[in-house]
Amino acid sequence: MPKPSRRRFARILLALGCLIAALGGPVTIAAADEQQPVKLSLKPVDQPGSYFNLTIKPGQSQQLKAELGNNGSAAIPARTYAADAYSIVNGGFGAKDRDSTPTGTTTWLSYPTQVLQLPAGQANIRTFIVSVPAGTAPGEYISSLILENDVPIQGSGTVVLNQIVRQAVAVSIRVPGPLEPAFTLGTASHKITAERSVIDVQITNTGNSNLKPAGNLVIRDHNGKTISQAPVTMDSLYAHAGTLVETTLAGKLKPGDYTAGITLTDPTTKVSATGADLPFTVAEDAALSSSGAQQGQLPQIMQDAGTGINPYLIALAALGALAALYLLIRRSRRRTARKSNRRGTASRADSADGTV
Repeated sequence: MPKPSRRRFARILLALGCLIAALGGPVTIAAADEQQPVKLSLKPVDQPGSYFNLTIKPGQSQQLKAELGNNGSAAIPARTYAADAYSIVNGGFGAKDRDSTPTGTTTWLSYPTQVLQLPAGQANIRTFIVSVPAGTAPGEYISSLILENDVPIQGSGTVVLNQIVRQAVAVSIRVPGPLEPAFTLGTASHKITAERSVIDVQITNTGNSNLKPAGNLVIRDHNGKTISQAPVTMDSLYAHAGTLVETTLAGKLKPGDYTAGITLTDPTTKVSATGADLPFTVAEDAALSSSGAQQGQLPQIMQDAGTGINPYLIALAALGALAALYLLIRRSRRRTARKSNRRGTASRADSADGTV
């Protein structure tokens, strides 16, 4: 291809690249994270693991120690307190913030809120007592200790975020007696997050032991056709606690009525529960929301998208067509060049014959 044609082709590719970028929206380049100024640590003392794992009979108490450390380069005012623990979405440990009021198991901890100055590179040992009230029913109970910077880190830039860096340690208490594991499944609901459908199913631990249910979720349309399914694996679902089983699909469901079928079993206790044909509706104007739950491989939707052609596919098809056109032009020019060479050779041969 002559040089001017190549330059024109390069300009076309550049324009197409700009088109693809425009279809994808603005490009954001993230700045490198600054060094974290708060490096607190909170650890149990004289405990075999990373959290307090206790067995205490009703009416008895146990004295414990926690190590509050500052691994940063400067002294910092730190706040420490006891907070209610709960199961986060899809299970796992969560702890309430400093503005919450302690209830239930947290009231068993004699750990009043304290703000202390933690020197750099030093630790503070704090002693506290856990007292189980007389008459407490057997089972597993959960609470937590928190250590965090007392004054929020002031953000800068166009988006200002005041940051609290928290360290949390679970306080797990087993009150001796028989364990009676059980859980139930509630209603299903739908929302849109980052242009993907998210299905939530309520789950409640109605027993007195911690569970980790796992199983399968099946989504069907109003005709009963299976359009998506996914495995479900939960982290800790604490006794007497409730949360959501949340599944993010690979795309958006079309507006309409659907059902979710879910069966979960705790692998340790073998207790299980089933939610069959739990109805939910995908509205035309499904609200944008997000829970922050992490997802791995997203379940596919076996359903016509019904939302138009993806602009990236349009750009990709255009790029492919342009590449094919380039190859055709290149081949055509080569053929033309070969024919011209053959004609030129024949003309020279004829001229040579005429001079003999």
